[in-house]
This record gives sequence, structure tokens and C-alpha cells, in this order.
Amino acid sequence: MRRTFFMAKNRMKNKKIDSFFDHFPPKVAEYCFQLWHDYSFDFIVSKSRDSKLGDYRFSPAKGHQVTVNHNLNPYAFLVTYIHEVAHLTTYLAHKNKVLPHGQEWKTEFYQLFEPILDEDLLPAELVKVLKAYLQNPAASSNGYQPLVDILKSFDAEPPAGTPLIELEEGAAFALKNLRFIKGKLRRTRYICKEINSGRNYLVAKHAYVLPFENS
Repeated sequence: MRRTFFMAKNRMKNKKIDSFFDHFPPKVAEYCFQLWHDYSFDFIVSKSRDSKLGDYRFSPAKGHQVTVNHNLNPYAFLVTYIHEVAHLTTYLAHKNKVLPHGQEWKTEFYQLFEPILDEDLLPAELVKVLKAYLQNPAASSNGYQPLVDILKSFDAEPPAGTPLIELEEGAAFALKNLRFIKGKLRRTRYICKEINSGRNYLVAKHAYVLPFENS
């Protein structure tokens, strides 16, 4: 155990800081807090977003900002958080001179994760999958099926519905009070036509949807 490594300096006792620790696996929460402390970014636990799990932004006026969706289980929250912090550290090292998910970001992502790739800190099966994934991480954790599967196994309750990827092309499904026809895959999302308006939407391939018979 690397106990001294995870001790956050001057840990503040207020509601915002306490809530920070609620989102992470307990044994790595101090390490994640240390990253927040060291890089001084604005951290926002966001509402659920279908298009992304988290993001990183920088502006001269507002500085660095990291967001992560609130509805992720602690292990999915951890992976997304470090993914976005890696964007921050890549920006600090290279500014906008490199690709968003290029080799520089991949190196930063691995280096930030490496100190906690330990079976004393995280479940052994997750550590095994993460070690394989971090050799060449995808732009989204949803792009690596073994990681998708292992992270979903930690959900408190299985989501209602069926993963969109399991439906046939042309199948009808409902999502957020809208009805769609599944189209072709574009990278990690399907082009789906909303039945009433005829508009096309991009829907994440692992989104849980409610299939129905379209008469």
C-alpha cells in the first residue's frame, strides 16, 4: 500500500469536498483528490448526458474545467475522471499542438492511472482489464468492450431496456420519450431517425433503449 502517496494536503472540511469523496472507490479517493488539489481545476459533477460521460475544457477567462456525469458507478466515475484529467495534463505539456486522443494523451492517461493499478486498491478483474486497455486507450471507454462490460458489472442496478448495439438495423426503439429507427454505426454511435420528425440523431451504441414493434 502506498498510503503516504494518497494523503491529500490541507484537506478542506466542507460540503463540496466531502461530496467529492462520495463519487470514487474509497481506496483511491484520496489520490483523485490529490490530482484536483495539484492541478487546481474547476470540477463539476454534471447531470447525465447521453453524448458523453465527461469532458475537459480550458479558457483563459475560466481556466481548466473537468466534468463527470453524476450517474456513473464509482469505478466508471474514476475511469472518466482520470481520462479528463489526462486531457488537462496533456494541454499543460503541449497546449493545442497535439491530437486530443493522440499518443501524448494516451501516455498521460496511463501515467496518471499507473499509481492505482493495484489489486490492493481496485478489484483484481478491473485492474487486469485496465492494464490491457491502457496500452492503447480509445477516445472513449465505450470503445473497448471488455472495459464496458467490467464497469457495468459494478452498477447498483441494471438499467432498464436493451443495449442499442444488440438491436438489428431498422429496429424501432424508444429513448427519452422519443421513438427512433436504428440506422448505421458511425464509430461509437448509431445514426437513428426520430420517427415523428424524421430528424437524425447520434445515439451511443451502448445506450439502453426500449425496443417496440413499429407497425
